[in-house]
Amino acid sequence: MTEPSLTHSLSSPYWDYIHQNCPNLNERLYPNFANEKHDFSDEPTSALELNNYAVMALIEAEREDALELRAMHLELALEALVKGVALHSHPLCVAHLALLRYMLGEMQEAGQTAFSNLVDLVQAVYNSAEHPPLGLIYLPLRWRTSAIARDDLFTALLQAKNGHHQALLLLTAVLCEAQLVFYSGTALRFLKFAVHLFPDARTLYLKLGIASLIQQEWEGLFYLQQARQLAPDHPSFLQSIYLAYRDPEQPEIGRFWLETARQYVQGDRPSPEWKWAELPLDHPITYVPFDQELLLAVEPNVRSIVTSMLLVQGDWFEAEMELWREEVQPGMTVIDVGANVGVYTFSAARRVGPTGRVLAVEPFSGCVRCLQETCKVNELAWVTVCAGAASDRNDTLRLSLRTASELNRVVTDEAEMESGEFEEIPCFTLDSLVEQEHLTQVDWLKIDAEGHELQVLMGSDRLLTQFAPKILYENTAGLSFDEETASSQAVAQFLIDRGYQLYCYRPYLRDLIPINDFALLRGNLNIVALPA
Repeated sequence: MTEPSLTHSLSSPYWDYIHQNCPNLNERLYPNFANEKHDFSDEPTSALELNNYAVMALIEAEREDALELRAMHLELALEALVKGVALHSHPLCVAHLALLRYMLGEMQEAGQTAFSNLVDLVQAVYNSAEHPPLGLIYLPLRWRTSAIARDDLFTALLQAKNGHHQALLLLTAVLCEAQLVFYSGTALRFLKFAVHLFPDARTLYLKLGIASLIQQEWEGLFYLQQARQLAPDHPSFLQSIYLAYRDPEQPEIGRFWLETARQYVQGDRPSPEWKWAELPLDHPITYVPFDQELLLAVEPNVRSIVTSMLLVQGDWFEAEMELWREEVQPGMTVIDVGANVGVYTFSAARRVGPTGRVLAVEPFSGCVRCLQETCKVNELAWVTVCAGAASDRNDTLRLSLRTASELNRVVTDEAEMESGEFEEIPCFTLDSLVEQEHLTQVDWLKIDAEGHELQVLMGSDRLLTQFAPKILYENTAGLSFDEETASSQAVAQFLIDRGYQLYCYRPYLRDLIPINDFALLRGNLNIVALPA
């Protein structure tokens, strides 16, 4: 790497990185950081130099399109951070090492590293007589998809008082992001801690508000009000608070927030972020922007996992979405089993284009309505919505309905059928769907059937034999439920017996790690299966 001269000059590579990501930030907002001399060397020796060297290596890695060069810069960063941790002198090395684990999809390791060091760091932040100097900070691309979120994070980290404070903030951010989903009970605890450290972080209040409501904590309404106070005209914040009050069926309050939002809509054709404000109060769907150019129809409910995830993060949380968008190409044919409202369906539709085809298989009527609306509003004629469940036979089944539609599941057990809310749904084999739709190729098959994956595959003999598609499927063992392990192994063995090799995906480096032992299924939410 070339040696940068890191001063507070705007011409330095690090300041270029800051201003490319946060063009509206003013140096006067963080004078301590701007005026400090940041040690840097191509042969770093101190822990601070090693941290700064690693940050610059990560910035270089981010700019590389060639994955081999990206891996090389990442390895340089990793080596520097490991050396810095061994010196026990600058906590940012530990924080960036936890961050690096997160970037590579090692969520459990990242969370453990962040938590174990956070406890000790709290003591140092508030009671140490001496503090290490400020160091350079790197934030991963996934945290910078929202302009408002990256401004909040960078501002807080650059305004930190010292190196201890910086590391405390960065470790807290890693701890929150390393949770599989932001609304779990554990994640909620970390979010409540985080808002104390980031009191002006608007997106943290939004995330905490929706997570609290999902966990049926009414305080979520207060956090959403706090978010809206910090960003009064932001469409996602207004939409979230509108849906939160619409959800408990308080029409007068819901109408107030809908009318408030409509005051910000400009012209006859509002931007996609405000399209939802055109819909009436009792409409069975709402809209959210998705994947740069699309308008996605979703359930108007903050307890919907997809709706809440897209409002909070602007994209789906699974790392394999990165692989999906890279692999799906123009002209391909894709089948999405368990499409829900279509995050995988419409990401594929954008990439296959009108010369390709996407079939979205979804049993729940509410999600079918959303899929059809997304096709209509985006004029996606090459997407076919197939209402029903893929299975091992052509028949009817019962779909058990849960609070969040993403957790709906086909049930065959008599005990489960005796209670709860259900829908009677048609079921069909994928082989019969292939014949019905006159498919001559299937390039990718994605399966998210909430424990029904084996039956889906058993009804796909011709599809697997004739077309040998690449497969991305949900791994029930990855959810850490012991009772799901046998089902997960049965799915894996079924695919292996038909000549498939199983892999887990490593994000950022975009490579596939072979799975040659069923024990490696644990902890991986999704599995990639490739034909020999």
